[in-house]
Amino acid sequence: MKLMRRKLLVLLLALTMVIGLVACSSEPQAPVANNPETDNVDEGDKSVSDEPLEISVIIKATDSDYWQTLLLGAKAAEADLNGKVKVTTDGPPSEIDIEEQVSILENVISTNPDGIVIASSSVDATVPAVEDAMGKGIPVITVDNKLTTDNYTSFLATNHSLAAGMAAEAMVKDWEAKGIDPSGKKVIVISSVAGTKVNTDRTEGFIGKITELVSDITVLETQYADNDISKALSIAENTMAANPDLIGIFGDNNHMGVGVAKAIEEAGKQDEVVAYAFDADPDEIEAIKNGVLRGIVVQDPFGMGYNGVMAAVDAIEGKQVEKDVIVDATIVTLDNMEEKDVQKLLYPGL
Repeated sequence: MKLMRRKLLVLLLALTMVIGLVACSSEPQAPVANNPETDNVDEGDKSVSDEPLEISVIIKATDSDYWQTLLLGAKAAEADLNGKVKVTTDGPPSEIDIEEQVSILENVISTNPDGIVIASSSVDATVPAVEDAMGKGIPVITVDNKLTTDNYTSFLATNHSLAAGMAAEAMVKDWEAKGIDPSGKKVIVISSVAGTKVNTDRTEGFIGKITELVSDITVLETQYADNDISKALSIAENTMAANPDLIGIFGDNNHMGVGVAKAIEEAGKQDEVVAYAFDADPDEIEAIKNGVLRGIVVQDPFGMGYNGVMAAVDAIEGKQVEKDVIVDATIVTLDNMEEKDVQKLLYPGL
């Protein structure tokens, strides 16, 4: 009898546990609250995630201090954004390596970065790739060289024609100060690369202004040096030797400026030939201090690199970005090179 009661008690306890479990499992579950901050987020949208935005910066040439300064500006933007972006950099060895730059751009696009900043060596060779990137939703910020398409996000550059005209005006003032009569005398432009819009604008801007200011001056045929310092030096040497009445040389970038300065110094003609050039190579700065170059047209590559990255980030985040931005240029001479604002242009990042 006791055994029967014990079995019955065990059976009742087991039945009670089963009923309890069933009751628990049948209770309605509390609904999961919607989280507006996460429910509608695209997992691939880095602009609202902790993953840094990938910005690729492609320059014209790695052999140039000018373009290295632009990269410094891009990296400064990366630092100021405190981990929000990751800037990668690339470029061909020389500005004449246009096909290699196109290949670099195409490879970058294949990695699907969040944005691209590019200083294109050609106005048209990179256009198909740039348009491809834009079609894939990748903002493209172009720097220095205006492309033959309007399908880009933003363009940052100097007015190269106007800036070169400033160099021509400064050259004429130097002739006046030196007591040199330019009438019937000769000048020449030594250009880095033929056929590029930037160099064409600079050449035409200088020639247009110098002939406007001195109507009877003779402008010799523009010579091209393949962006090679030694070739620029040789051209300048030969031109001075063949033209004793040459009184002015304009070099359209930093490599041309360095080559021209070396030629003038070796010939000992710094009092006879007034020379100006573009950009701010350390050797150009030294040539100004030594009185070999009278001045240089200084752009703001640091600022263009910095602002290019910032514009890319704004575009990625859907903010309004100005389509075309003209960046000021400054004529730097021995007279103003110690000024604070000029020092910032000559030695950015310091």
